[in-house]
This record gives sequence, C-alpha cells and structure tokens, in this order.
Amino acid sequence: MARSRCQFYIFLALVLGIVAVAVFAPQIATHDPGQAVLTAANKPPSSEHWFGTDRMGRDLFSRVIYGTRTSLASTLVLVVSIFTVGGVLGVVSGYMGGKTDTVIMRISDMMVSFPGMALAIAMAGIMGPSITNAVIAITMVSWTKYARLARSLVLKVKHQDYILAAIMSGSRTRYILWRYMLPSVLPTLAITAATDMGGMMLELAAFSFLGLGAQSTSIEWGYMLNEGRAYLEAAPWLMLFPGLAIFITVVAFNLLGDSLRDILDPKEQINIFQKKRRVPNMNKQIKAAALLLIVCMLAVTTGCGGNSQQAAATNNHLKFGCYNYSDSFDPANNENSSWVAMRFAVTESLFRFSDKVVAEPNLSDSYQVSDDYTTWTLHIRKGVKFSNGNDVTPTAVKASIERLYKNTDTAQGGKGNSKPKGYLIYNSITADDAAGTVTIVCSKPTSNIPGILSHPYFAIIDASVADKEIIGTGPYKVDSFKAGVSVEMSRNPHYWNGAAPYEKVTVMFIDDSSTKAMALKRGDVDLVENITTASDLKSLSSDNAYYVSTAAGVRTANAYMNFHGVLKNDALRQAIMMALDKQTMCDITTSGMYKPGISVLPSSLAYNYDKLTNPFPFNKQAAIALLDQAGIVDKDGDGWRELDGKMINLDHVAFTSRNLNDFAEAVALQLAEIGIKVTVNIRDYDTALALLKAGEFDLWTCNTLTVGVGDPQAYLGNWYSGNSGGFGYYSNPKYDAAFEQLMVEMNQDRRVELITQLQQILIDDAATIAYGYYNSRMFSRANKVTGADIATIDYYWLTTGIKPVR
Repeated sequence: MARSRCQFYIFLALVLGIVAVAVFAPQIATHDPGQAVLTAANKPPSSEHWFGTDRMGRDLFSRVIYGTRTSLASTLVLVVSIFTVGGVLGVVSGYMGGKTDTVIMRISDMMVSFPGMALAIAMAGIMGPSITNAVIAITMVSWTKYARLARSLVLKVKHQDYILAAIMSGSRTRYILWRYMLPSVLPTLAITAATDMGGMMLELAAFSFLGLGAQSTSIEWGYMLNEGRAYLEAAPWLMLFPGLAIFITVVAFNLLGDSLRDILDPKEQINIFQKKRRVPNMNKQIKAAALLLIVCMLAVTTGCGGNSQQAAATNNHLKFGCYNYSDSFDPANNENSSWVAMRFAVTESLFRFSDKVVAEPNLSDSYQVSDDYTTWTLHIRKGVKFSNGNDVTPTAVKASIERLYKNTDTAQGGKGNSKPKGYLIYNSITADDAAGTVTIVCSKPTSNIPGILSHPYFAIIDASVADKEIIGTGPYKVDSFKAGVSVEMSRNPHYWNGAAPYEKVTVMFIDDSSTKAMALKRGDVDLVENITTASDLKSLSSDNAYYVSTAAGVRTANAYMNFHGVLKNDALRQAIMMALDKQTMCDITTSGMYKPGISVLPSSLAYNYDKLTNPFPFNKQAAIALLDQAGIVDKDGDGWRELDGKMINLDHVAFTSRNLNDFAEAVALQLAEIGIKVTVNIRDYDTALALLKAGEFDLWTCNTLTVGVGDPQAYLGNWYSGNSGGFGYYSNPKYDAAFEQLMVEMNQDRRVELITQLQQILIDDAATIAYGYYNSRMFSRANKVTGADIATIDYYWLTTGIKPVR
C-alpha cells in the first residue's frame, strides 16, 4: 500500500506540475503567443524560438505553454459535464425506477448502439466547429457510462435499512438523493472521472485536429497539430512539440488515475500484505497518445514515399484528385456545378477561351452580328453529337439555353441558383436546323456574346434527358457519381474532336491540400490540381518525378467590406488598408501562391494596372495615427479600439479554398497590432456564400475569377449599387455613373478607360481589400501523364491534351 501511495504522489506531482505550467503560463512563456511576425514564419527551433515558429511567425514554445490552459480547462469542463449529466441521470434512474428508469435506460441503450466517436463527430459537424460544441457533442455520447455506473451503485443501496427508515420517516426524495444516494456513488464516479481525464483530453484534441474543436482564435494543442499537418516536410516541429505535450499530459493523468484507483478501490485493499502490488499498466488512452506522437514524428517519412505499388493499374486509366466543389453537374444548379462539368471534360460551350482569354469558336464554328450588336447568328458545327449519340442541332442548342433560363427563373418554378441573366438577357432565341444556325436577339446591345457563351453556365447539354442525367459533348461521359467521394467516367465514343486519350477516368474528391500531395506521391492518383501547402509545393516542384504547370492567374483574392456595419467609417477602412502587409502575406504566408496587388483586377490583364495609384500603402504607424486622429481609440483600456461607444470586433468570414483562411488569419493578426479585433469565421463555401448574401459579415474573403466571360464588367458589377446588396452594400455615385457607361459602351478603347477609372475609384474609397492574384497550378506524375498544363482561365482541367505516357 505504501508503494501505491508513493506512486500516487509521484504522479500527482507530475500532474500538479502541468497545472502549474497552465497557471504560470505568462511567466514561463518567452514571447506573446499571439504576436505574429509574418516574415518569420516556419522558422526552425533556435535560441530565440526554442520550439521554432508557426506558419504565422508566432513563437511555438509560448503557444504550447499557453495551450496547456485551453487543453486542461476544456478537458476539465468536459469531464465535469459528463460526470454531472451521467451521475444525476443514473442516480435518478436507479432510485425512481419504473417508467423513469425505463426511459433513461432506453435512451442510454440507444446512445450505446451507435459508434460513440462517429456520432459525436456528426453532432459536432451539425452544430459547427468550436471547442464548446465539441464538449457538448462528446458529453452527449459519453454520459451513458456514468449513468449506468451510478444506477448500479444506487440499486445496491436503495433497499438498505437506513434508506427504508428515511422513507418511512417522511424524508423528501430530494433529501434522500442528496444525503444518502449521492455520497454512495460519488467516490466510484470520482475515481472513474480521474481515470477518464487523459482519454477525454485525447478526444478533444482529436476533434480539434479534425477541425471540429478549437479554431484559429484558440491556442489549443489539437488545433496546433491540425495547422502543422500542412507543413510536415518543411516544418515538422509544428506537430512534434504539440504532440509531445498531449502525450506527456495524457500519460500523466492516466497514471494518476490508475494509482488513485489502486488506493481507493476497496478490492485492492483486501489482503494487501499478501498481494504483490503492480505498477499501473498503460491503458488504451496512453497507447493512443503514444500512437499519436509516433504519427507526428513519422508522418514526414510516410508522406515522402515516392513511388508506390498503388500506382494506376494501366496507362489507359487516369486518376485525378481534386477539391470537391459541387455534387452536381447541372449548369443550372449553381456556378460551381457548371464549372465542374466543364472542368471534368463532360460539357463544352459554343465558344472556348484561349490562354490569352480570347473567345474562339468551338461548338459554334462561326457567327454574324448586326451593326447595333443586338442580333447574333451563330452557326452550329456539323457532325457534333452528345455522348448518348443524339445530334447537337440548332434546336438542341436552343433547348439547352432555354432550359438554363427556365430552371433559374423562380417565376417559372426554377430552383437553380445559377445567374445567366447576370451576363445575358435576350428577347428571343430561334433555331433553324436547315441553315444550321441559332439566332439570339439581345434585349440591349451586347458586344461580347462569344465570351458570354464561353462561360460554363452556357455549356450545351441534352435538355431532353437533363432531368435524369447531364449529357454533354465533351471527350468523357459520366458513368457513376458518388456525391462527395468520386466520379467514374469513360471515353465518349461520339466525341467530335478526335478520340479521348483515356478509356477510363476516375475523379477522386480530396479536399485537403496535403492529402492531395500525399496521394500523388504514393501513386494513388496521377494528377491533382492546386496544391496550396508550402512544403508540398516545394517538394513537388523540386522533384523531377513530377511535372508542375503554373499559369499566371486571372483570379483575385479580395475581402468584401460590409458598408452597413462599422466599416462604413472611412478612416477605419483606410487604416485597415495601411495596416496590412500584403507583400508578406502573398510571398510568405501563402508561400508565393499569390502575386500582391492593389486593384481588384490582376496586373496581368490589359487594364492599365501600371497607371493606378495607391493612397494607402503599408504603413502601420500611419494607420495608428489615422485612427487616433479620427477618435477611434481604446477608451476602456482593454486593448481594443471603440467606435461609437462599442468595441470594434470585425466578423471575418472565409472558407478554406486557395489559402483564403490564411489571408483571414493574417488580417486578424495584423489588425490586432493596431487595436482592431477580428474574429475569424471559417465556414464551408455554401454557408459562407449564404452569409455574404445575407449581409452577415464585416469582411468576406474570397477568390474570384475576374474575367469569367473574357471581360471584367460582370465582376466590377459587384460594387455597382444596383448589385452590391449581395456584396457589402458599397455605393458611390461616381462609380455607378462610370459603370452605367461601361454597360452600354461598345468601343473597346473607351471600355478600357472606364474599367481603369472604376479600379481607381475602388482603391481611393478603400472599398475592398485586394490581397493579390492567384497562380493556378496542375501537378502530375511525369512517368504516367504528359501534357498536364493548367489553362489561364480555369474552366478547363481535363483536356484532350492530357495523355498517358507511352
């Protein structure tokens, strides 16, 4: 027994030491854990930064130390929640019996019948990612253990004489439960809770690692592992040190729980002089923590595996890994569904963009236009068939376009969310099968019909079967579609422009960038798009086994500002512009994935970028002075500035595609340095889009194709007051007047002048944060695939130019 107590005191001292680290974190940490130096991102361990720095240039040692607070506190709350809920329900169930007992136990049986972690993950996913929701989800599936234990303990004592005497004396049920039942179950439940601390900490860390627990605003070990996962090769310390912290803490709490059980368990005290006491065994939670640590340490090695036996079976079967942008191929459903159908070479449009973003003939081989640019007559290429063998006639083209408009018009019962009217409104469309032409009469002069009809919205599909399946004219046809998982495709035997290079194509949906890179390295896929993690990009680019194609992007990453909130204040917006180091964000934070800029249109486009001026260059001290001068100051001393008597707390909505979450977090860190609080709100794309349309944001970061129809008019229309309600409510009479001129101007030189003017107005108004311009990339295995070049405008991923190596 003395040995057990000795072990208990040793493990207690270890746990108290960990608690002391949490309590005295400010004194132990060497740096401010939230202070970011973007230029010092991912620095290795050194005398200045003992554990190195993370992707935002924050000191990792200090963050691990402060993470002790979050991890211990959240675990304690979780254990207390499970203890309380399960204990109370178990005591009530055991004592009350009857229907109460039946109801509680049947609910318990129902919860136990589901896989616990799977159910908890589902609940957390429904409620949304946060440490609070993770605690609630785990509590909801874990209380049954305590309830059953408490019930069994109550059943052992409820018929004892002293309980019957209390009932006979008229004691209230509440008194009996509190005075007799609770003390009888408390010791055993307490021992169980102590032994569960390590396991619960591991579960919370797992939730954060999966992105369902702590978020970027929290300093928590599991979330640190999540962040470090993307930098395994370049900065393995980002996972090693948080993993060590979890391992040590879980082991300490489990050993403490084991030793406490040895001391308090009455069975262990029988014949203590005759029993040889044991050293507490490593339980399954400790083993799981050890496994987690091993994964953290060895993941680099496993992630670096070059050639694998899991390569594609034959050269005639292409395996393509990409982000899941949509679960539909219907161009009428939404913009993303129209894009994926064209990106996967299932659909084609009447015209097609060249690498210089010039619309060229495709399914339409020629056209004529009236002098007033209202009537366009398109000749449909002869001999084109849909993948089901049906002819692509002018009548079929007309039916495809009319279906698009009908299915997106709520007045006609349409439920699609695509917006073709944002590009083209026509008075009539007629088909002449004999002449092989389709004639479109526009409601107003329209100079860019070839560009508009190049957009994936206007992909030509077989409307006669579109309610059942989407049949296009592309080189591949869909055989099966598992939403969110994969698409199986095969060669279109009726393709009009030569035989497709592959007999079979499998599209695997892989949302995580590092997972895409690992799948490519292992040979699970032959081709992937847009890997955005720095370490993976570096390793693939430097390895001759892989071909990396890069195209100067026509996409802009920007943050819309909500002018119905605090950002209507001119000084605040201007100060924000001056506080952001966009050069560092593009070069280091996103590892060169973007080229920094000042305008909403990329510098590569022919719209006079070099003639634009920036009145708000990066100057942090000038930003602070501007805010002070405007009276936007910290009056209550909490470190955050106030406007109109309220603390400024900007709700920054973003989603994880193309490093947008990195921009959002970098903005939050940099604005914190001038006293502006930003709450980063990372959502899935559909939720983020709904928040944008509802105006429920202050900043909304996105990555947008600026010349979707070969011209930026539609994109610039997002700031036109007639349209800006869905993009932040910006309004400027000068901008509106110039945009209205642009809408009717047919002369190209004059259009360029107006587009230049519109850019400068947005810059002068600090109307939006333009981070930079995205570089699109395609990655392929050089021994498997040739011709995997990314197009300038990323409507085209799988093309007939991508072929197997022979």
